[in-house]
Amino acid sequence: MQGRERVRGAIARTPIDRIPMRDGPWEDTVARWETEGLPRGAALTEYFDWDIVGMSIDVSMRLPRRLIADDGEYRTIQDRYGYTVRHIKGKSRTFECLDHVTKSREVWGEIKAGFRLDPADTARIDDRSSFLRLQEYPDWAEARRKFDRLRAGGKWIMMDAYGPYEGTWRHRGYAQLLMDLADDPAWVHEMGKSQNDLLMAVLSHAAALGMKPDSLFLVDDVGCTRGPLFSPDCWRDVFKPIYQELGAFLRNEGIGFWLHSCGNVAPLIDDYIECGLEVLQPLQARAGMDVRVLKPLYGDRLCFFGNIDVHAMIGAEEALEAEIRDKITTAKQGGGYMYHSDHSIPPEVSLPRYRRIMELVRRYGAYEERS
Repeated sequence: MQGRERVRGAIARTPIDRIPMRDGPWEDTVARWETEGLPRGAALTEYFDWDIVGMSIDVSMRLPRRLIADDGEYRTIQDRYGYTVRHIKGKSRTFECLDHVTKSREVWGEIKAGFRLDPADTARIDDRSSFLRLQEYPDWAEARRKFDRLRAGGKWIMMDAYGPYEGTWRHRGYAQLLMDLADDPAWVHEMGKSQNDLLMAVLSHAAALGMKPDSLFLVDDVGCTRGPLFSPDCWRDVFKPIYQELGAFLRNEGIGFWLHSCGNVAPLIDDYIECGLEVLQPLQARAGMDVRVLKPLYGDRLCFFGNIDVHAMIGAEEALEAEIRDKITTAKQGGGYMYHSDHSIPPEVSLPRYRRIMELVRRYGAYEERS
């Protein structure tokens, strides 16, 4: 059974051989694994036989980007999404935002035209991440060739992009946007909708060129450790109409609707489903998300993707096996579950340990053969 077929079966809750798999090791985790036997530059999807491959969609305003400083340890970048950031080179760690371009409504009026698709421009899609990217994008023909290579591999293709909250705080500022939600929610809606309009235009153009993904993977982190960053009513007023428009578009295009949100977003799950969401990821365990609790409540309407606690991956063997066994054997019943860690794989997880994780996932994620 190929990956694309396996993922489709998990979402549709039809018989498959095992749960689909995908994961997200950090940059420095991969660097460690390469010292422990992982072939340098290996495609992890093939090496671990994961079922899902990805491409990234640039939904920025294409603002000027440049390398501001590089002292060997830290790098400071002005990003095309409208923020300036300082981060540790070669490590996937929390970064320090230094500046954001949208200082006022007046500035917004000057730059929002960047949220328009020019088909004559370079492609907004690549098989490399758009995060802190300084490289140029390929042209549309090369993007199509990359897509075709992925499609030939038989795996599920998702295209990831920032959601209306995530993309907006990048150019407006994290704290400032939270204040805007209280002071001027209509403006926040306008900014989020502008980005969503661009996202739909990019997907439409890509589909017309023969690059229709199996699903959109929307990255929109609105959760913290105890619940959403702002009230569910606020999310419903400002962002839900955008999600509804996106959900209707994806449904009409035949593209799956997947969402990544860290933190505890349980109070929003019913709303997500109403907007057409099919898959929720990563179900952060330390934020109180537990697939064993969520599956009985929503498992007939939503596919869960993740929830295996990375802290257990670092701990004792018995705790690791219990984490995988207990969650997967519950979540896989009747379909509607795919393996992923509950965030990203940190460098404390060795390659031998991760191979053990994959072994356990395959064991407990297998379905009995059906005659």
